[in-house]
Amino acid sequence: MSGQDWRNVTVGGERTRVRVLADLDRDAPYLWPSVGEYPVYDDYLYHVMLEDEPRNKLFRDAIAQEAPGATVVELGCGPDLLWTLCAAEAGAARVFAADVNEDSAARAADLASTTAHDIRVFGGEATTLSLPEPADLCIAELVGNIGGAEGIDAVLADARRRHLKPGAATVPAAVGTRAAAVCLDDLLGGRYGVRPEYVDYVERLLDAAGGFFDLRFCVGNVDRSALRTTDALVEDLRLDEGVADFPSVRLDALGPGRVDGLLLWLNMRCAPGQPVLDSLDTVTNWLPVYVPFAEAFDLADGDVIDLECRAETVADDIHPDYAFTGALVRADGGRTPLAADSRYAGGPFRASRLHRALFESEPTAARRGSRGR
Repeated sequence: MSGQDWRNVTVGGERTRVRVLADLDRDAPYLWPSVGEYPVYDDYLYHVMLEDEPRNKLFRDAIAQEAPGATVVELGCGPDLLWTLCAAEAGAARVFAADVNEDSAARAADLASTTAHDIRVFGGEATTLSLPEPADLCIAELVGNIGGAEGIDAVLADARRRHLKPGAATVPAAVGTRAAAVCLDDLLGGRYGVRPEYVDYVERLLDAAGGFFDLRFCVGNVDRSALRTTDALVEDLRLDEGVADFPSVRLDALGPGRVDGLLLWLNMRCAPGQPVLDSLDTVTNWLPVYVPFAEAFDLADGDVIDLECRAETVADDIHPDYAFTGALVRADGGRTPLAADSRYAGGPFRASRLHRALFESEPTAARRGSRGR
């Protein structure tokens, strides 16, 4: 296959190879590892977020509405203190900022010391740190490509118990995930691989997750024309109310066509009355996530996919695994069970068609100096 190559991926003393596509057109659909759930942030990833104006405007407007006179806490502040400084400049009385990444927290503390604002920076997990006083407003941009994938529901539930005053506001106010059926094979034209510059992120993600497993992949450069069914909200986190709902949904076929998985994407509202950011309709750093079915199948007019979503937190009690169950209901009443899952860590490796296409083989013991090709 023209433009195809393989690159080594070494994790925990084991190695396999991932397929790369060096000649992929910049406007073509592409695969990107969903890294936001893991402590692998670097200057490039922070830069991408800082340049995301659709996201930034919604956060700025919500903070300007809620921060004046308030005691504010930002969970996941990053090294640039973007929303902490925004809150302080909007008139917050004081701001507590926290980040789990030690380097990011240290850089944030250095930056805070150069300002005239009342800002205190804390390093450590949001669910274990202690703050000097409860806050009126919590800013937590722990928002995933699948809305709750970075653990925002668990983190804010803990914050409401330990860090916030009763009735405190949250930014964002609500995070959701929508789903529809797609055919990734058609979107990629049967060419599976990642861009060469993404290989390092694949390796770092797997290392952070503790080993090889079927990691989440996002699909960039896609829009609603990719959908083979209607879409529906499958995850509804009303963070300002402390409510998490996973409604059963119906996805109606939009016409005949092949389907091999689900596309999941973010819906987010930063404050009541604000517009909703839909990551399938907006150019943003949040990308839709592809979740493969066990087998591909053909849809016909009148077919329906009945779908239920479950999210269960893993061993760290923060990040969820997602499981989707349901059935393909034919127009004549016939039913075929369907299932798909998207894990944070652990589980099988190369179990899906996607991951078998991307990774050459099961991992084997790595030889010394085996990085690279």
